[in-house]
This record gives sequence, C-alpha cells and structure tokens, in this order.
Amino acid sequence: MVKILQGQAVALFAFDIGYEVSLEQVRTLLSSIPIQPISRKKKTPNYLQYTKPPQVLNLGETDIFPGHLGQIQATVFDFGAISIAYRWSLTEVSLVDLPEMSQALYSCNLEEHAKEQVQTLMQKIHSAIIRPELSTLIEDYYIFVLEKIDIPLDAKELLAQHRSTLAQMLHFDTQTLSPEQQAESLNQAVSYYVNDLVLVDWNAALIYDPDYTDTLNILELLNIELLEARYIDAQLDQRLKNYEGIVQQSPEWPLPLRTPYRKAIEDLAELRIESALLSERVDNSLKLIGDLYLARIHNAASKQFHLQDWETAIARKLDIIDDLYQLLSDRANHAQNQTLELIIIGLILIEIFMTLFYRG
Repeated sequence: MVKILQGQAVALFAFDIGYEVSLEQVRTLLSSIPIQPISRKKKTPNYLQYTKPPQVLNLGETDIFPGHLGQIQATVFDFGAISIAYRWSLTEVSLVDLPEMSQALYSCNLEEHAKEQVQTLMQKIHSAIIRPELSTLIEDYYIFVLEKIDIPLDAKELLAQHRSTLAQMLHFDTQTLSPEQQAESLNQAVSYYVNDLVLVDWNAALIYDPDYTDTLNILELLNIELLEARYIDAQLDQRLKNYEGIVQQSPEWPLPLRTPYRKAIEDLAELRIESALLSERVDNSLKLIGDLYLARIHNAASKQFHLQDWETAIARKLDIIDDLYQLLSDRANHAQNQTLELIIIGLILIEIFMTLFYRG
C-alpha cells in the first residue's frame, strides 16, 4: 500500500473583481510578495515570465475542512482577478484514501467561504481597483500534489498500478469508474522525466513531482483564464439581449442635431474594445508557446477546460456585436441623410415661397 510522505491538497477559487487592479497600490496597502518566478528547470527559457507578476497575500489559517488545518492565500492579478487558494498538507496518507478525501473536500462549502475572503480583501484594496465590482461567477479547481511517496514509482508504474484510484480522485468519487470513464479522465497525461507525472481533468488535477510549483501556478492561471472567458461571454450575452430590442424597433425619426442610437453605438464600441482588451491582457499575462513542458501542461488543461470552445463562442458574439454596430451606424447615417435632405428641401421651398411672395 503506497503512502504519501509529503504532499498537498489545493483548492482554487477564481473571482473577477473589477476592470483592473494596480499591483503597486496593493503592495502599499497590504503585505504581499510577487508570485514566484518561473524556474529555469526543464528547459524553460529565461524570457518566460509574468509580464506583471501577480501579488500573493497570506490570509491566515482555516479549519473549514474537518480534521485538517489549512492555509489560505490570495493571488491578485492586474487584469482584475483574484485567486483564493486553500492548501492542506498530506502526510502519512494512503494513496487509496485519496478518492474519499477528495470527495469530502469537494463537499465542503468552500465557495461561500472563498467569496467572503474576496469581499474582505476587496474592502482592504478598494482604492487599488479600477471600477470595482465582484462578479457572481466563480471558477473552482482542485489539485493534489504528491511530492514524495514511500514506494518510489515512475510515472508509468504509478498510472498502471493505481489507475482506478487516480481516476476516482479526479472525479471526487469513491465508486470504481468504468474503464471508458477512467480512460477519459486520464487521457491528458504529461511527463518530463520518467518519475514525474501531471494528470489534468476538467475539475481536478494530480501533480506527481517534488518540483511542482511552476505546474501549480500554471493551473491556477488557467483557472483564472477560464473564469475570465466565462465572464466575457456572460457580459456579451447580457448586452446582446439588451440591444436585441433596439434592432427590432422601427428606425427612429431623427430630430435636428440629434443622432439616433448614439448611446447604443457608443456602448457597443466600448463593449467591443473592453472585451478585446481583457482577453488580450489575460492571454499576455504569461505567454506559453511551442513545445515547452509548461506549454504542454497548459494545452492539456485547455482541452479539458474547453477553452477553445469558449474563445470561439466569444469571437462569434463579438462578430455579432460588430454587425449590430454596423447596422445601427448605417441606420443613424441613413436617418441623418434623410434629415439633411428634408432640411435642404425645406430651404428650397422657403426660397421659392419668398421669391413668389416678393414678386406678388
């Protein structure tokens, strides 16, 4: 029976708190440190670093998970997001007990507790947040880290001998999963050395590696990326519903010096720009390209998170917004041209009337 001599259970909760956060101000308001730089190990190039390193704050201890005392950390990102991380130490825990532990952890009311942590933190750094507003969306993710086990196993041995247990843990399930479900849960496996392994599923991951920090940070960032994709998508949905009625209305009759749909056109232009800027800032926070080890982990998790599907949906809605913007702009231009034509016709009629009046 394999025992975990050293490890961690980590629960991540991502929140959108506003348009932007000044990390410089955060440092002056609270005691914080920049996130640990990406290491140079595993052929990571020296240029691969955060463009604006997020700030990490320690929020103290918690006993919300019965029988386990945990630590709470907050990671603040400049593009208006916060990740709350709960960490519990795993020592002398049997590997076969992980499914039961993961199920118990998943059943805890951590979302509400994490939301309270964010609300308290937002009050403390309120002056550093541009357009503060806590979104109702929350994205959670759970990571189990095996740093050291009592029976050394390479990646293939661990996966072969404990396939069912690992799949159950990733699904927070204590019952044995079918071979098909096990295969689906374990199909995104990434290794660098023969004795390390990363398994990524849609809501949980396993890291079997004593040098786990970079991988953990990448998964935390990816959880934030998923949240921001959902946030942008929800914002676009809401605004499209608001403008659906305007499109179906009959064109307004323009008054002199008044532009019809002006507010709607300005809002659409602003929405399009802000959505593009937020997406760009999230994507540029840490560039992972090529066949680098961390890029492979990012790609594997992106597939499980269906990030490409979210990005496709967002792109499609931005195209619809472009069409709406063009439609309303064309309507406004047409209405203005009609007004000018009527004014010109009116002036001509007045001139004709005045000419006939004075001749008479």
